[in-house]
Amino acid sequence: MLVVDAANVVGSRPDGWWKDRAGAAEKLCTGIATALASGQPATPIVVVLEGAARRGAADFEHNGLRITHAPHEGDERI
Repeated sequence: MLVVDAANVVGSRPDGWWKDRAGAAEKLCTGIATALASGQPATPIVVVLEGAARRGAADFEHNGLRITHAPHEGDERI
C-alpha cells in the first residue's frame, strides 16, 4: 500500500497550487486514478487530503484508490 500525503506532494512544485488547492488536489487524484487504471502501479493507494484541498475530491474508494479526508492536518489521518 502506498499512502500519499497530498499536501506534501502538491506543495513540492511551485506551480501556483496555492491559488487553487481544491483544483490541485483534484488534478493529483485524477492522475493517480489514471495510473491505477492503466495498471501502474499495481498497489493500492490511499490519498489523504486536508484543509481546502478536501473540496477537490470526495471521500472515495474504487479500483485500488482510496481518498480520505483528514479532520485537520493530513498527518493526523496518516
